[in-house]
Amino acid sequence: MRTTLLLLLAAFTSPSFAQNIGIGTNTPAASAKLEINSTNSGLLVPRMNTAQRNAIAAPATGLLIFNTDNNALEMWNSTVWLSFGSTGVLSNGVPVGPSCTGVWSQKLDFAGSGRSAAAAFSIGAKGYIGTGYDGSYKKDFWEFDAASNTWTQKADFAGSPRSGAFAFALNGKGYFGTGFDGNFTRDFWEYDPQLNTWTKKADYGAAGRDGASAFVAGSKAYAGMGSDGTADKIDFWEYDPIANNWTQKTNFPGAVRSYAVAFSIAGKGYYAMGQSTTGSYKKDLWEFNPATNAWVQKTDFPGVARTGTIGFSIGAKGYIGAGSNGGAARKDFWEFDPISNTWVQKADFGGTGRTYPATFVIGNKAYVGGGNDGTYRKDLWEYCQ
Repeated sequence: MRTTLLLLLAAFTSPSFAQNIGIGTNTPAASAKLEINSTNSGLLVPRMNTAQRNAIAAPATGLLIFNTDNNALEMWNSTVWLSFGSTGVLSNGVPVGPSCTGVWSQKLDFAGSGRSAAAAFSIGAKGYIGTGYDGSYKKDFWEFDAASNTWTQKADFAGSPRSGAFAFALNGKGYFGTGFDGNFTRDFWEYDPQLNTWTKKADYGAAGRDGASAFVAGSKAYAGMGSDGTADKIDFWEYDPIANNWTQKTNFPGAVRSYAVAFSIAGKGYYAMGQSTTGSYKKDLWEFNPATNAWVQKTDFPGVARTGTIGFSIGAKGYIGAGSNGGAARKDFWEFDPISNTWVQKADFGGTGRTYPATFVIGNKAYVGGGNDGTYRKDLWEYCQ
């Protein structure tokens, strides 16, 4: 075995011995430096998560790895990592190739009860929705398979039934934190989709609250704002999943508020909208740069100020819509371009106007479900950009 390995290594390092190498074949193709022939096994490239991939120093053009965070084969093309997975081809997370040009289509209804203020995130090609309020606080937890358009019930959220929690996914795990269960909570939980189990993590860094919002940038997550029922908040915190700790960052510079929307684009986070306990509705948009721990105000949302909105990002654009400013729930929908710092109105949300729906993104498609339009809703809509 040792002799065979040495001969193989010699063949790779000594061009005079062979111009073409065959494994499982004595006649490798003339155009292939290496041909592997097998009917019962494959080629296994190095497997690592996104943080480990990003730590590769000066990756060579054409370098291949398998990313365990998104279950995709990835290649460095000298500028960005191209991902090849079940959600299509992505360039540093941005969809490439044909788009759906802003189309809404209805999918299979959420399998739990209709509800508002549920929490949601996506991991790989699956979306997850849990908790919320339908006249009582909920703790059931569901997985949506976009490929088969089906729902599967998973292990109940391990904390108390609640609404108004924030949620995000990072390194192949899901996270739920804070919310209202009759009291304002600060507990924080991790969900493992492979084991279908919940693990309690370090409590949120500040006082209990509901209506806080969170986004992921790089290998960290960021959460802040919200209300404890008597005062709205502007404190802002970073979560490190490796160290399992919270670190306070620069306070949000806008007005205090709860139920803002948050999303991230190209390593920066964005917060907008929301409402203060005095009833003041918001429409300002702010960008947070984790590298500098600094906030910059961007162009205001062009629709009316409101709370309880849809908010997500697809690729290099952010999206906000629906919600209410105290009157009838709205369904207008807008796209934000951080490069030009401009907004463009898109096709209205496909369902009824509503407040506090749950949202997650898979590839170049967003999914919006539930919420309240005077009735607790359970319909699910896909937006493909």
